[in-house]
Amino acid sequence: MEQKLIDNLLRYRYWWALLSLVLTFALTAGGKNLFFETDYKIYFNDDDPHLLAHEDMEDTYTKTDNLGIYIKPKEGSVFTPENMALIYKYTEEAWQTPYAIRVDSLTNFQHTSADGDDLTVADLVLDPELLDEAEVARIREIALSEKQLVNRVVARDGKTTLINVSLELPPGVDPTADKETQAEQRLTRDSSYPEVVDFGEAIKAGLQQDNPDLEVHLIGVPIINYSFSKSGERDFALLVPVMYGVIVVLLLVFLRSIGAIVGTVLLIGSASAAAIGTAGWLGFSLNTVNITAPTIILTIAVCDAVHLLAVYLRNLGLQMPPLEAMRESLRLNLQPIVLTSITTAVGFFTLNFSNSPPFRELGTISGIGVLWAMVLTFTLLPTLSVLLARKRKPIKEESVAFARFSGFVVGNRNMVITCTLAVALVLVALVPLNKIDDDPSTYFKPGVPYRDATDFLVENLPSIQDFNFSIDCGAPGCVNDPEFLAKLAGFGDWAEQQPGVEYVSTYVDVMRRLNRSMNGDDQSYYRLPEQAELSAQYNLMYEMSLPYGLDLNNQVNIDKSATRVSIFTTQISTGEFIVMEEEARRWFQGNHPELESPGSSVFMMFAHVGEKNIRSMMVGAVVAIIGVTLTILIALRSFRYAFISMVPNVFPALMAFGVWGVMVGQVNMAVAAVFSIALGILVDDTVHFISKYRRAREVKGFSPEKAIEYAFNNVGPALVITTLVLVSGFSVLNLSDFNLNAMTGMLTATTIGIALIFDFLILPPILIMFDKDKDKELETDADAERDNNLDSPLDSAEGVKA
Repeated sequence: MEQKLIDNLLRYRYWWALLSLVLTFALTAGGKNLFFETDYKIYFNDDDPHLLAHEDMEDTYTKTDNLGIYIKPKEGSVFTPENMALIYKYTEEAWQTPYAIRVDSLTNFQHTSADGDDLTVADLVLDPELLDEAEVARIREIALSEKQLVNRVVARDGKTTLINVSLELPPGVDPTADKETQAEQRLTRDSSYPEVVDFGEAIKAGLQQDNPDLEVHLIGVPIINYSFSKSGERDFALLVPVMYGVIVVLLLVFLRSIGAIVGTVLLIGSASAAAIGTAGWLGFSLNTVNITAPTIILTIAVCDAVHLLAVYLRNLGLQMPPLEAMRESLRLNLQPIVLTSITTAVGFFTLNFSNSPPFRELGTISGIGVLWAMVLTFTLLPTLSVLLARKRKPIKEESVAFARFSGFVVGNRNMVITCTLAVALVLVALVPLNKIDDDPSTYFKPGVPYRDATDFLVENLPSIQDFNFSIDCGAPGCVNDPEFLAKLAGFGDWAEQQPGVEYVSTYVDVMRRLNRSMNGDDQSYYRLPEQAELSAQYNLMYEMSLPYGLDLNNQVNIDKSATRVSIFTTQISTGEFIVMEEEARRWFQGNHPELESPGSSVFMMFAHVGEKNIRSMMVGAVVAIIGVTLTILIALRSFRYAFISMVPNVFPALMAFGVWGVMVGQVNMAVAAVFSIALGILVDDTVHFISKYRRAREVKGFSPEKAIEYAFNNVGPALVITTLVLVSGFSVLNLSDFNLNAMTGMLTATTIGIALIFDFLILPPILIMFDKDKDKELETDADAERDNNLDSPLDSAEGVKA
């Protein structure tokens, strides 16, 4: 059956090549449906409970989407007449930010004070032209003693401050709308991010022009989404061309055939284009994660081509005619390439266990691309190779280098297997050094403005991670009830004592401040009012005194039946972040269970999706192991070889995670997906080696030792080439400034490199060990049969004598 297929592929090779190109163009046409999506919400399922909680919070209170403008003089404090005048000027200008609904800063903080029986509410800085050293000293004293400002709007040391612009960005795409409307909605929302960023950059430039000694950074949701967009565009423009260049150079070095290189480039280009086009037909969008699929596909597609071409060119070097050289190459590689392509696709398809849609899409696109590359390897590449690469310089039958290496491994197999397993176990033991951390601020490398801004904040105004609780008291106006406010104060006081917490914002702070102001600014009255009516009166007086855009809707809902508590922390791991949320819920359960509320924020969403993704990818890894093993079992029809193949497939991935634990130690949702990605790829080495070994044993009748040498000579060079291509290809991902892609590339490349060394050292001893037992069984059976024949009464004297 296999021979008939090969004959058919070669006899009708031009028709097969034409058909494959037509289908490739048809699949590629789906690219017209693609668009690039930059919203951070694409990392979450539509029904993700933490996304829904975050959106509900935004619908209830002032939106948390913001543009933060952080300012720090290179020397001294922000509290100088010149700096305060600049903050005043650009606070006013910040109101012109596209989609701005509120601006908060030092200068427009609504300071309350008593004026007889009246409450005076005014900006902390009323007129920048009247500022002098004495007035600025007064402002500094107020600001650094005000709980609602310290560590949120201004650093405790007075050296860094924030102008925060709250934004009402255009709504997302309505999934029930028609395609034309969806396209308009998408364009409107996507264009809002660069609008806000451009305006923020203009403010930043203005501040630094007015005072060159100021350090200014921008942060916020538009900055994150804009960074996603720019990283995706940069990766697509940089990684694919670089990878093509790397592949061409490697193929020139190893294959030394222009015709073979041309055929390979056409193959990998067609496979990548078809896979991306298929994504368009499936309704996917492009994003910073799945945009790496073309790089991954062309890397893996090269391996199929190299296996076929290495044997083909070697046969040409042995002076075989081109068609017969290709026939022999197909005969040797058809089954291994089909098998490895399927197992690689299985590994990618298990990414559909991920809780994050971009990783599911990456798995689907890459799996389709790998399978289509396999099809093109058998339909397009043979035709191109026979046409373009027809001659080769004569070569020797055997590789001296691999023959020597084979002799060393076989001759010292007990020592080799013992040392290799010892190193493997040590590296596996280091896996627990990895810690779960899915902080979105670390998704980008240093040098990306968003990452630089977060690093700046960690050092200067570290309240950068937040989570919020909407505390519902059950009835309109109940937020002013003294009993409820006392419970709220208890929670706020508890939160302030937690490790890592820098700032806690509650409605309680407002009421305490108002009570103090209405009692002659006597500090002893910095406590909650004792009557609900008095609290309500203070609230009404305060809100009537507030200017437009600075109301209390960022803390209290419209009917005063719920209030938001915001907890800001320094940069802590996502595991610590989740633990803090769990501790908060336990506090509610142990003290006031009727007030229990889930925490929500962008950071909380990423913390939970990262943790859930790691768990789901562990399931995906188990499914990948089972799927790959069953595929090998069915293809090879041998439990022995299916079992043997899994040892060098699973161990290298675990060893790589051990190395990662020592070198990096951070596991995020991208790193968690590497095991499934790598497992299917690693099978390539094992299957090709075992297939050549089995051929030597079963067809040529070689001993196990001689079969190992045969396998090394026939597939060793191709495995070295494909490993270098794979390592180079995934290492190219490290050029990405998007750390999820870079980390995926680094860890996968490490795994593939370890796998080749591990395979070459561990497979030969294991194969010999298993097959020696088999040979002994066969020898025992032969001896028994001979003894039975000798004991037979039918044996003649001549027969016995003979």
